[in-house]
Amino acid sequence: MHLTEIQRWQHHHNFNQEKKSTERRTFFVVLLTLSTMLVEIIAGWIYNSMALFADGWHMSTHATALSISLVAYVLARKYANDKKFTFGTWKLEILGAYTSAILLGVVGLFVLGVSIERIFKPMEISYDYALMVATVGLIVNIVSALILQYGHGHHRHNDQEHHHHHEKDLNLQSA
Repeated sequence: MHLTEIQRWQHHHNFNQEKKSTERRTFFVVLLTLSTMLVEIIAGWIYNSMALFADGWHMSTHATALSISLVAYVLARKYANDKKFTFGTWKLEILGAYTSAILLGVVGLFVLGVSIERIFKPMEISYDYALMVATVGLIVNIVSALILQYGHGHHRHNDQEHHHHHEKDLNLQSA
């Protein structure tokens, strides 16, 4: 067989070359999430709202997961043509998703511990202020989801009629 005939049947493993806009959107959402996270944690502590405090820590896992996604995108693009990555660099995203899931579990255990403490030492909650901050947090979550969803289209892969996502953003799903 000639080289040109072999190349006709080969495919590349560079799944991350077209993700520059995804990187920019992810970076923006990381900044938005970090600022909201700080506000929710501080407000939750000040207003004695365990729900707001827990949501702030939960947002920290979103910020961490999105940051890991961003690093995975950059590294995957940087090493896309490196011969050491024989199966492609998209597995960096999978490792990032795994790490994010582990961190979410750790934060969940921390919030559980603080919640148990609050059961035995209840505090008066400033519901009005906590609800205002929580509403802003909800709006930020909706806006972030819309920003990250932008540009996602349904299209065909590999000349098949099925809808597959070989290039799925696994880190963003874990966030």
